[in-house]
Amino acid sequence: MTDALVLIDPAASTVEVADLGAPQLPVTDLSAHRGDGIFETVLVRIGGGMTVVSRDRHFARFCDSASALGLPDPDRELWDRGLDTVIAEVHAADPTTTEFGVRYALSRGTQNPDGSQSPRGWAFNVPVDEKIKHARAQGISAVSLDRGYDAYLGSKAPWLLVGAKTLSYAVNQAAGRYAAEQGADEALFVSHDGVVLEGPTSNLIIRRGDTLLTPLPEAGLLSGTTQRLIFDHAAELSFSAEYADLSLSEVIEADGAWYVSSMRTAVSLNQLDGNPISRDEELTAQLQALIKAG
Repeated sequence: MTDALVLIDPAASTVEVADLGAPQLPVTDLSAHRGDGIFETVLVRIGGGMTVVSRDRHFARFCDSASALGLPDPDRELWDRGLDTVIAEVHAADPTTTEFGVRYALSRGTQNPDGSQSPRGWAFNVPVDEKIKHARAQGISAVSLDRGYDAYLGSKAPWLLVGAKTLSYAVNQAAGRYAAEQGADEALFVSHDGVVLEGPTSNLIIRRGDTLLTPLPEAGLLSGTTQRLIFDHAAELSFSAEYADLSLSEVIEADGAWYVSSMRTAVSLNQLDGNPISRDEELTAQLQALIKAG
Protein backbone atom coordinates (compact mmCIF):
# COMPACT_ATOMS: atom_id res chain seq x y z
CA MET A 1 0.00 0.00 0.00
CA THR A 2 1.21 3.51 -0.83
CA ASP A 3 2.06 5.56 2.26
CA ALA A 4 0.19 8.85 2.62
CA LEU A 5 0.76 11.60 5.17
CA VAL A 6 -0.82 14.97 5.77
CA LEU A 7 0.35 17.57 8.26
CA ILE A 8 -2.41 19.51 10.01
CA ASP A 9 -1.75 22.96 11.46
CA PRO A 10 -4.56 23.88 13.90
CA ALA A 11 -3.40 27.49 14.21
CA ALA A 12 -3.26 28.15 10.46
CA SER A 13 -6.14 25.76 9.61
CA THR A 14 -4.06 24.16 6.88
CA VAL A 15 -3.64 20.61 5.57
CA GLU A 16 -0.44 19.81 3.69
CA VAL A 17 0.49 16.57 1.93
CA ALA A 18 3.95 15.44 3.06
CA ASP A 19 6.39 12.56 2.70
CA LEU A 20 5.86 9.91 5.38
CA GLY A 21 9.44 8.73 4.88
CA ALA A 22 10.97 12.15 5.52
CA PRO A 23 11.68 13.77 8.91
CA GLN A 24 8.62 15.68 10.08
CA LEU A 25 8.52 15.80 13.89
CA PRO A 26 11.14 17.70 15.92
CA VAL A 27 12.49 15.83 18.91
CA THR A 28 11.34 18.72 21.08
CA ASP A 29 7.71 17.94 20.27
CA LEU A 30 5.98 16.99 23.52
CA SER A 31 4.40 13.93 21.92
CA ALA A 32 7.84 12.51 21.13
CA HIS A 33 9.27 12.45 24.64
CA ARG A 34 6.17 12.73 26.84
CA GLY A 35 3.39 11.10 24.84
CA ASP A 36 1.49 14.36 25.31
CA GLY A 37 -1.16 14.12 22.63
CA ILE A 38 -4.19 12.20 21.41
CA PHE A 39 -5.11 10.03 18.43
CA GLU A 40 -7.85 8.03 16.72
CA THR A 41 -7.77 5.27 14.11
CA VAL A 42 -10.68 4.79 11.71
CA LEU A 43 -11.38 1.93 9.31
CA VAL A 44 -11.97 3.00 5.70
CA ARG A 45 -13.76 0.73 3.23
CA ILE A 46 -14.03 1.47 -0.49
CA GLY A 47 -16.31 -0.45 -2.83
CA GLY A 48 -19.72 0.62 -4.05
CA GLY A 49 -18.96 3.89 -2.32
CA MET A 50 -16.67 4.94 0.51
CA THR A 51 -17.36 4.29 4.21
CA VAL A 52 -15.42 5.68 7.17
CA VAL A 53 -16.61 3.43 9.97
CA SER A 54 -17.95 5.32 13.00
CA ARG A 55 -16.50 8.57 11.74
CA ASP A 56 -18.64 10.76 14.00
CA ARG A 57 -18.04 8.60 17.08
CA HIS A 58 -14.29 8.73 16.56
CA PHE A 59 -14.23 12.49 16.19
CA ALA A 60 -16.46 12.97 19.25
CA ARG A 61 -14.03 10.87 21.31
CA PHE A 62 -11.11 12.82 19.81
CA CYS A 63 -12.73 16.01 21.10
CA ASP A 64 -13.35 14.46 24.53
CA SER A 65 -9.70 13.41 24.73
CA ALA A 66 -8.59 16.91 23.72
CA SER A 67 -10.72 18.36 26.51
CA ALA A 68 -9.30 15.91 29.07
CA LEU A 69 -5.74 16.94 28.13
CA GLY A 70 -6.47 20.65 27.88
CA LEU A 71 -5.70 20.73 24.15
CA PRO A 72 -7.39 23.12 21.71
CA ASP A 73 -10.84 22.05 20.53
CA PRO A 74 -10.34 20.23 17.21
CA ASP A 75 -11.98 21.96 14.25
CA ARG A 76 -14.23 19.36 12.59
CA GLU A 77 -13.85 20.82 9.11
CA LEU A 78 -10.05 20.87 9.36
CA TRP A 79 -9.73 17.30 10.59
CA ASP A 80 -12.27 16.04 8.07
CA ARG A 81 -10.17 17.67 5.37
CA GLY A 82 -7.07 15.92 6.65
CA LEU A 83 -8.79 12.53 6.80
CA ASP A 84 -10.33 12.92 3.35
CA THR A 85 -6.98 13.97 1.87
CA VAL A 86 -5.29 10.79 3.12
CA ILE A 87 -8.13 8.66 1.74
CA ALA A 88 -7.92 10.41 -1.64
CA GLU A 89 -4.13 9.97 -1.78
CA VAL A 90 -4.36 6.24 -1.04
CA HIS A 91 -7.17 5.66 -3.52
CA ALA A 92 -5.44 7.64 -6.27
CA ALA A 93 -2.22 5.65 -5.82
CA ASP A 94 -4.02 2.27 -5.85
CA PRO A 95 -7.71 2.24 -6.86
CA THR A 96 -7.86 -1.50 -6.07
CA THR A 97 -7.36 -0.93 -2.34
CA THR A 98 -10.64 -1.72 -0.60
CA GLU A 99 -9.80 -1.54 3.10
CA PHE A 100 -7.29 0.35 5.22
CA GLY A 101 -7.07 2.49 8.33
CA VAL A 102 -6.32 6.15 8.84
CA ARG A 103 -4.70 7.29 12.08
CA TYR A 104 -4.94 10.96 12.99
CA ALA A 105 -3.25 12.65 15.92
CA LEU A 106 -2.97 15.96 17.74
CA SER A 107 0.16 16.78 19.74
CA ARG A 108 0.64 19.57 22.25
CA GLY A 109 3.59 20.42 20.03
CA THR A 110 6.70 22.27 21.09
CA GLN A 111 7.24 24.47 24.13
CA ASN A 112 7.97 28.04 23.05
CA PRO A 113 10.37 30.32 24.97
CA ASP A 114 7.47 32.40 26.26
CA GLY A 115 5.81 29.31 27.76
CA SER A 116 3.18 28.98 25.06
CA GLN A 117 2.80 25.84 22.96
CA SER A 118 2.34 25.18 19.25
CA PRO A 119 0.03 22.18 18.76
CA ARG A 120 0.44 20.20 15.55
CA GLY A 121 -1.50 17.40 13.95
CA TRP A 122 -1.06 14.74 11.33
CA ALA A 123 -2.84 11.84 9.66
CA PHE A 124 -1.55 8.79 7.77
CA ASN A 125 -2.81 5.46 6.47
CA VAL A 126 -2.23 2.08 8.13
CA PRO A 127 -2.76 -1.32 6.46
CA VAL A 128 -5.14 -4.09 7.45
CA ASP A 129 -2.30 -6.59 7.81
CA GLU A 130 -2.25 -10.39 7.82
CA LYS A 131 -2.28 -10.57 11.62
CA ILE A 132 -5.58 -8.68 11.68
CA LYS A 133 -7.07 -10.84 8.92
CA HIS A 134 -5.99 -14.01 10.74
CA ALA A 135 -7.55 -12.82 14.00
CA ARG A 136 -10.83 -12.02 12.25
CA ALA A 137 -10.95 -15.51 10.75
CA GLN A 138 -9.51 -17.65 13.56
CA GLY A 139 -10.02 -15.68 16.76
CA ILE A 140 -7.51 -15.07 19.55
CA SER A 141 -6.39 -16.17 22.99
CA ALA A 142 -5.73 -13.86 25.93
CA VAL A 143 -4.22 -13.76 29.40
CA SER A 144 -5.61 -11.57 32.16
CA LEU A 145 -3.33 -8.87 33.60
CA ASP A 146 -3.82 -6.74 36.70
CA ARG A 147 -4.23 -3.12 35.55
CA GLY A 148 -2.80 -1.93 38.86
CA TYR A 149 -5.72 0.16 40.06
CA ASP A 150 -9.20 -0.46 41.45
CA ALA A 151 -12.26 -0.10 39.26
CA TYR A 152 -13.82 3.39 39.05
CA LEU A 153 -10.58 5.09 40.11
CA GLY A 154 -10.88 7.54 37.20
CA SER A 155 -13.83 9.32 38.81
CA LYS A 156 -11.64 10.06 41.83
CA ALA A 157 -8.46 10.85 39.89
CA PRO A 158 -9.30 12.47 36.53
CA TRP A 159 -5.65 13.46 36.03
CA LEU A 160 -4.90 9.78 35.30
CA LEU A 161 -6.71 10.28 31.95
CA VAL A 162 -8.25 6.81 32.21
CA GLY A 163 -10.89 7.54 29.57
CA ALA A 164 -8.72 9.53 27.15
CA LYS A 165 -7.07 8.04 24.05
CA THR A 166 -3.60 9.48 24.45
CA LEU A 167 -0.36 8.88 22.54
CA SER A 168 1.19 7.48 25.73
CA TYR A 169 0.89 3.77 24.85
CA ALA A 170 3.97 2.27 26.49
CA VAL A 171 1.93 0.29 29.05
CA ASN A 172 -0.42 -1.06 26.36
CA GLN A 173 2.53 -2.17 24.23
CA ALA A 174 4.26 -3.76 27.22
CA ALA A 175 1.08 -5.70 28.04
CA GLY A 176 0.95 -7.06 24.50
CA ARG A 177 4.58 -8.18 24.68
CA TYR A 178 4.01 -9.85 28.04
CA ALA A 179 0.96 -11.69 26.70
CA ALA A 180 3.02 -12.95 23.76
CA GLU A 181 5.71 -14.20 26.17
CA GLN A 182 2.99 -16.22 27.89
CA GLY A 183 1.97 -17.78 24.57
CA ALA A 184 -1.19 -15.70 24.14
CA ASP A 185 -2.28 -13.35 21.37
CA GLU A 186 -3.61 -10.59 23.60
CA ALA A 187 -3.88 -9.26 27.13
CA LEU A 188 -7.08 -8.57 29.04
CA PHE A 189 -6.80 -5.86 31.68
CA VAL A 190 -8.56 -6.49 34.99
CA SER A 191 -8.84 -3.95 37.78
CA HIS A 192 -6.95 -4.66 41.00
CA ASP A 193 -10.27 -5.53 42.66
CA GLY A 194 -11.25 -8.03 39.97
CA VAL A 195 -13.43 -6.15 37.49
CA VAL A 196 -12.76 -6.97 33.82
CA LEU A 197 -11.83 -3.84 31.85
CA GLU A 198 -10.52 -4.05 28.25
CA GLY A 199 -7.76 -5.22 25.97
CA PRO A 200 -4.75 -2.92 25.38
CA THR A 201 -6.24 -1.73 22.08
CA SER A 202 -9.79 -3.08 22.11
CA ASN A 203 -13.02 -3.42 24.04
CA LEU A 204 -14.58 -6.67 25.23
CA ILE A 205 -18.13 -7.81 24.52
CA ILE A 206 -19.60 -11.10 25.74
CA ARG A 207 -22.86 -12.87 24.93
CA ARG A 208 -25.04 -14.32 27.66
CA GLY A 209 -28.11 -15.86 26.08
CA ASP A 210 -29.82 -13.12 24.08
CA THR A 211 -27.91 -10.29 25.78
CA LEU A 212 -24.65 -8.63 24.82
CA LEU A 213 -22.67 -7.23 27.74
CA THR A 214 -19.62 -4.99 28.00
CA PRO A 215 -17.79 -3.37 30.93
CA LEU A 216 -18.83 0.11 32.00
CA PRO A 217 -16.39 2.74 30.70
CA GLU A 218 -16.54 4.42 34.11
CA ALA A 219 -14.95 1.31 35.61
CA GLY A 220 -11.63 2.40 34.10
CA LEU A 221 -11.47 1.92 30.35
CA LEU A 222 -11.73 3.75 27.06
CA SER A 223 -15.25 4.15 25.73
CA GLY A 224 -15.17 2.16 22.50
CA THR A 225 -16.48 3.49 19.19
CA THR A 226 -16.86 0.00 17.72
CA GLN A 227 -18.51 -1.33 20.87
CA ARG A 228 -21.04 1.51 20.78
CA LEU A 229 -21.72 0.87 17.09
CA ILE A 230 -22.57 -2.73 17.93
CA PHE A 231 -24.76 -1.76 20.86
CA ASP A 232 -26.62 0.81 18.74
CA HIS A 233 -27.57 -1.99 16.31
CA ALA A 234 -27.87 -4.91 18.73
CA ALA A 235 -31.66 -5.06 18.38
CA GLU A 236 -31.28 -5.64 14.63
CA LEU A 237 -29.46 -8.86 15.54
CA SER A 238 -32.21 -9.77 18.07
CA PHE A 239 -30.04 -8.99 21.10
CA SER A 240 -30.42 -6.64 24.00
CA ALA A 241 -27.30 -4.73 25.11
CA GLU A 242 -26.17 -3.89 28.62
CA TYR A 243 -23.21 -2.38 30.48
CA ALA A 244 -22.16 -4.35 33.55
CA ASP A 245 -19.28 -5.17 35.86
CA LEU A 246 -17.91 -8.52 34.69
CA SER A 247 -15.64 -11.05 36.38
CA LEU A 248 -13.13 -13.31 34.67
CA SER A 249 -15.34 -16.34 35.36
CA GLU A 250 -18.27 -14.64 33.62
CA VAL A 251 -16.14 -14.10 30.53
CA ILE A 252 -14.94 -17.70 30.50
CA GLU A 253 -18.48 -19.05 30.99
CA ALA A 254 -20.04 -16.76 28.35
CA ASP A 255 -21.82 -18.03 25.24
CA GLY A 256 -19.30 -16.08 23.20
CA ALA A 257 -16.76 -13.30 23.67
CA TRP A 258 -15.19 -10.79 21.29
CA TYR A 259 -12.47 -8.19 21.17
CA VAL A 260 -13.82 -5.29 19.14
CA SER A 261 -11.91 -2.36 17.66
CA SER A 262 -11.77 -0.25 14.52
CA MET A 263 -9.18 -2.27 12.63
CA ARG A 264 -9.98 -5.74 13.96
CA THR A 265 -13.76 -5.19 13.72
CA ALA A 266 -14.84 -8.16 15.92
CA VAL A 267 -12.59 -11.14 16.68
CA SER A 268 -13.64 -14.12 18.71
CA LEU A 269 -11.95 -14.58 22.08
CA ASN A 270 -11.46 -18.36 22.06
CA GLN A 271 -9.45 -18.83 25.22
CA LEU A 272 -8.74 -16.87 28.40
CA ASP A 273 -6.00 -17.88 30.84
CA GLY A 274 -5.96 -21.32 29.23
CA ASN A 275 -9.72 -21.79 29.58
CA PRO A 276 -11.74 -22.34 26.39
CA ILE A 277 -14.67 -20.02 25.65
CA SER A 278 -17.67 -20.96 23.53
CA ARG A 279 -17.42 -19.72 19.95
CA ASP A 280 -20.36 -18.25 18.07
CA GLU A 281 -19.23 -18.26 14.45
CA GLU A 282 -22.54 -16.98 13.11
CA LEU A 283 -22.61 -13.97 15.43
CA THR A 284 -18.93 -13.26 14.72
CA ALA A 285 -19.72 -12.98 11.01
CA GLN A 286 -22.75 -10.80 11.75
CA LEU A 287 -20.75 -8.46 13.96
CA GLN A 288 -17.98 -8.12 11.39
CA ALA A 289 -20.47 -7.31 8.65
CA LEU A 290 -22.29 -4.81 10.87
CA ILE A 291 -19.08 -2.98 11.74
CA LYS A 292 -17.78 -2.88 8.18
CA ALA A 293 -21.07 -1.37 7.03
CA GLY A 294 -20.30 1.51 9.38
